[in-house]
Amino acid sequence: MKKFVAGVLVAACAMCGAAETESEIYSHECTSWLVFRDLTQNNTHILHKNRDAKYRNLMPIKSPSSSARKWIGLGDGQVEYPGRESVCMGMNASGLAAVVNSGEASVEHSDPKAKMGTPAILRAVLSECDTAAQALEKLKTIIKERRYAHGKKGSIFFFMDTNEAYIAEVTAERCSVMRYDHGYAFRANIWHNPDMASVADNTSSAWLNSCNREFMVMRDLNRAYRTRGKITTQDILEMSRDTETPEKSPIVRTLCSKSTNSASTLEIDLVYPDVLSTGYFLIGPPRHTICVPVPVCVEKFHPAMTDLRWSSAAWTSFDRNGFGAELPADWKKFESSSLAEYNKVRQEAEKLLKEGNREAAVKLLNDTAWAIWENAAKIMHLAK
Repeated sequence: MKKFVAGVLVAACAMCGAAETESEIYSHECTSWLVFRDLTQNNTHILHKNRDAKYRNLMPIKSPSSSARKWIGLGDGQVEYPGRESVCMGMNASGLAAVVNSGEASVEHSDPKAKMGTPAILRAVLSECDTAAQALEKLKTIIKERRYAHGKKGSIFFFMDTNEAYIAEVTAERCSVMRYDHGYAFRANIWHNPDMASVADNTSSAWLNSCNREFMVMRDLNRAYRTRGKITTQDILEMSRDTETPEKSPIVRTLCSKSTNSASTLEIDLVYPDVLSTGYFLIGPPRHTICVPVPVCVEKFHPAMTDLRWSSAAWTSFDRNGFGAELPADWKKFESSSLAEYNKVRQEAEKLLKEGNREAAVKLLNDTAWAIWENAAKIMHLAK
């Protein structure tokens, strides 16, 4: 697969959501989990994804003006071809969030003629659906029409809205679904649902690799809830950066590894999803970038985010210091204070919405997010 110097651009097939070659299947292994309001202890659900991929041209993405629904996402960008970004995780103004992991190798391969890769499916779902149930039906239709393309591996889709969530494990021939409405659930790259084990064609090393990551999710979510009686976005941010192999585990693969290129925590507000819902984005390898909030009502991004300076700086740090390097102290301090400030402003925006002043709430969130991005860019030395 062709790559541009410094990993700035990816091949056109990935940008269009085209079928992945065998060498590209590794490009979205990932570990994802969802958490409902009974565990967040507020009016939010959370869907998170740690993305394991080789691509380095990372950027936040938002819906074009022509989209039927406003959405935000994180994925691969191509400066020369706006509108052709590869959406790997995202949420829309209806309160629908969606991510996808690679599934297991399977005996049910996708049709070589199929052209709709998983990023294109996510884009379609975010643009055309309001609920998790609608997203699931959209996915089933794509599979039935034999448009789903993912080579010899299946996929694991997460769809979550203000009421429920579905985890759909699929091959080109089947779609096995589990519904959730409380607690938490997770997947790495192995199947849990009925009807899937019979078509799996995995290796022991790949299976155990996923087991290690899934154990870490369960352990860390339980630890957070048992310690404070709730699970927060800050807890999940810390999890996304966890590079320590569990004690006595013979498997070295961790939640944050050499292949983890980005992450997002998608927080769905259950009352005002079109304004208050927020994506907390790690644009680049998690321990080499500053987490920033992106409200679903975002109007424009900071140029450093979309001209790839942000991800390029993160990868420069990764290459220099190694994937498990500690975050600089000033980054940690800024991240803590800025996310606390954003949460405070979000509460102010909620009051404005209750008063019927949506325009002021949207402006407040956009202004606050922009100021955070501007300061983060300065700390990361991204000025042109």
